[in-house]
Order: sequence, then structure tokens, then C-alpha cells
Amino acid sequence: MVEGKIEVVILKEDVLIKSRFPWLQAGVCFTIYLGILGALYSAILWDLILQWWDDPNYSHGFLVPLFSGLLVWQHRGVLGKLVPQGSWLGLAVLLGGLSELVVGDLGAELFLTRSSLLIIIVGLILLHLGIEVLRVLAFPLVFLFFMVPLPTILFNAVAFPLQGLAAQNATWMLDLLGVPVLRDGNVIHLSHISLGVAEACSGIRSLISLLALAVAWAYLTLPGPWSMLVLVTSTVPITIVANAGRIVLTGLIGQWLGLEYAQGFFHTFYGWVIFLVAFLCLLGVHGIIRLVGSVHDRRIT
Repeated sequence: MVEGKIEVVILKEDVLIKSRFPWLQAGVCFTIYLGILGALYSAILWDLILQWWDDPNYSHGFLVPLFSGLLVWQHRGVLGKLVPQGSWLGLAVLLGGLSELVVGDLGAELFLTRSSLLIIIVGLILLHLGIEVLRVLAFPLVFLFFMVPLPTILFNAVAFPLQGLAAQNATWMLDLLGVPVLRDGNVIHLSHISLGVAEACSGIRSLISLLALAVAWAYLTLPGPWSMLVLVTSTVPITIVANAGRIVLTGLIGQWLGLEYAQGFFHTFYGWVIFLVAFLCLLGVHGIIRLVGSVHDRRIT
């Protein structure tokens, strides 16, 4: 009986070692690749980190890889049960990422050089670990794109219309409040002050940050794709209305208290207050989605 138990234990340990060997082999390969990627992308990543630090539109970039890493850690149990089965399809993805890096470097296009790293990582995972592992890691990898600043042409294509829309909505709100107002393009004229709706006041900064927050929140708390889509898309009208409210608040305070209270620290403070209001609105939408979902489930049962 003792010998039989010893044989069973040895057999289990042998199976455990065999199941872990592909992960150990993949870990060695990824350590080597990490050194190669570090040499290729050190300057690119350093420049990216500097932009996160200097550009308020992308200061959330510091949190994105931390959140993705947390998601991977949460999925460690599921990943541990999978046996890596590499796919040669990963080689095509890997070559595509390297080609993107070369094209981006030759064309001095930062978005291509930065995002190519994520494509290369996807290719390596697919090549060495397989489709099942990639499926588990799909969302954390896709979420990493929020840390890559948009191409300038795309950023401007979104920011410029938002500027005009913010000025138009703020003018409408002020007129609704009975405040004499005149809009000249993106400049709002009140009786005592004039407000210029610049790119920083377009609301794109809040939109990008709120969108990243909504995507993460929806993934963690909502069950189905439709409810997630509703929460994520709600960030657009919430941001537009909240940003117009910020301009109105700045204009009224400048009109009543003086221009010095509508600039500098106070202007930044109003921005944080309005972003908090936008977050509370997003929280309200999330609560409505959960309430509708629970009512629907009760009707089914």
C-alpha cells in the first residue's frame, strides 16, 4: 500500500512538472525577448513616459500598465491551468509589429513606433503560448493602447470639433441662465470678460481619461457586452455637457468675482470639480444599467 501511494505521488509530481515545463520554457524565452525589446524600445518608452509627465492629456498613462498588470495577476489561476500551445500565426503578427516599428521609425510617426511594441507582445504570446492564453490576456493587452497618445492628426480631428461644440453649448447655457452673451467662433464675450475656448478647454482631456475609466469599470463590474457598450458610450455626452458646464462656471465666476478667479489655480480647480461631477454622472449611468439588468433578470426568473 505504501509503495502504491509513493508511486501515485511520484506520478502526480511528474505530471505537474510536465505541465509546468512549457511555462518555464516560455518564461526563459520571454526573458530573452525582454532584453531584446529593452534594447529596441528604451528610447521610445522613455520618450513616452516623458509625454505622460508633461502632457496633461495623457497623465493617466502611468496607471494603464498597472491596471493591465493587475488584471493579468487576477487571471493567474486560469492561466496556470492552461497548457501553452504556440501557434505559427504569432510569427505573422510578430513580423507585422516589427514592420510597423520600422515604418514608424522611418516616418518619424510616434504612434506607430509606440503601438508596435504591443503588436510584438501579442505576436510573442501567440507564437509561444497559443490562442487560448492570448484569449485570456486579450483585454489587458487591448487596454494598454490607452497609454499610447493618439496620432496628432486624429487628436486634432477630435479636439477641434469639441472646441466649437463646447463654445456653442456654453453660450446656449449662459443664454438660458439669462446672462448676456455673444459668441464669436470659439470666443465667448460677456459684459465684463471674454473667454477663449482653447484646445485645453475642448474637453478631450476629460474624454480620454473618462473613456479609459469607463472601459476598465465596465469590464470589472458589468456582465454583458451591451451593458458595457452603454456605459462606455455614455462618456461622450457626459463629457460634452460637463465641459460646457465648466466653461459656464468659469465665465460666471469671472463675471461676478473678477478675472483673477477664472485663471490659474482656480481654473484648474474648476476642471477637477467638473471631472468629479462627470464621474458621478458615470456612476449614475452605471447604477441605472445595474438596476435595469436586475429587473430584467427578475422578470426572466
